[in-house]
Amino acid sequence: MDDKELVRLVQSGQKEYLNEIAGKYYDDIYYFCTYQTGSREDAYDLTQETFLRFIRYVDSYRYRNLPGYLLTIAMNLCRSYFHESGRTRLELEYREGDRSKDNQKENRDGSVQMEGLEESQVLAEALMQLPDMQREAVLLHHFYGYKNREIARMTGASYAAVKSRINQGIDKLKDLLDKEDFYE
Repeated sequence: MDDKELVRLVQSGQKEYLNEIAGKYYDDIYYFCTYQTGSREDAYDLTQETFLRFIRYVDSYRYRNLPGYLLTIAMNLCRSYFHESGRTRLELEYREGDRSKDNQKENRDGSVQMEGLEESQVLAEALMQLPDMQREAVLLHHFYGYKNREIARMTGASYAAVKSRINQGIDKLKDLLDKEDFYE
């Protein structure tokens, strides 16, 4: 079922389809919030709040771009998170238990090697060093595939501002990753 049909069913009172919507977009919202806040616990809370807000206002949703709509809610919640808590960007949390078996490869000597984990940590930490607006634009454009006009509509910024944020963010990201020898 496509998003329009799912939302129509929910709006007509069939709330069981909310689980299908949440299942479809939960990971995207969670990872967006994680990259915004740097905290997995806070990202979990913000993701839950994103879907609660969607549920609360589902009747006013007008079938445009559901993932963009959900990301806009998450983006606004992340902005409020920083404003209300007085926090600044945090370092991402990495714990041994969070490493999935999918990223593990057993070496000949029986030890376990984490493929790509170090690179993803370096990238995540570099993203966290970008100013909020640039990180948001880079994530939406390069990680989620939104076009500049869509990001402008989602963020309330002008097309030129979005384009500038993306370009400046990518340039800063390249500089940060060059310092970490990311490309070797």
